Amino acid sequence: MRIISGSRRGLKLKAPKGLDTRPTEDRVKESVFNILGQNFFDDLVLDLFCGSGANGIEFISRGAKKAYFVDKSKEAMDCVKYNLEKAKFLDEAVLIEDHLNRALRNLDVKFDYIYMDPPFDRRDLYKRAFKLIRENKLLKPHGKLIVEYNTDVPLLIGEGFKEIKNKKYGNTSISICGWDVDESNICG
Repeated sequence: MRIISGSRRGLKLKAPKGLDTRPTEDRVKESVFNILGQNFFDDLVLDLFCGSGANGIEFISRGAKKAYFVDKSKEAMDCVKYNLEKAKFLDEAVLIEDHLNRALRNLDVKFDYIYMDPPFDRRDLYKRAFKLIRENKLLKPHGKLIVEYNTDVPLLIGEGFKEIKNKKYGNTSISICGWDVDESNICG
């Protein structure tokens, strides 16, 4: 696992040990960023269920102003901190070791991009995350929500969101979502 592009291109990152974390494959990450674009200057990013932090770190490497990393696992957050130190990105990061509900309810930030990669077998977390992002208006009006999920289980897009693009990469699929037209008006 490595940073694909930007100021820290090629830097190898560490993943937490065990089967609880499933790092995004480099080919999937590269494709996602080809869809989103290459530069994210001054953008604010949320890496939700961050695991190793590789997705948020990729955004910072490509110019994001700040990335927030959320995961309930101490081991995952220790790994994120290690990777941020290695990349020299600690000043551009906010680490939040907490459960989904409390973490998202306590955020007072609107994000340009939210990358959501829950454990594939926890369908409840997808539903809850969509709901909390909507209720707390965490995505800017023209922001993008990137959702990684198991290709074999269709993603149920949360109320208030619409799918903009979908790509399949073997057993991993990516859905890029934005606010439904009516929802973006209440999020300004």
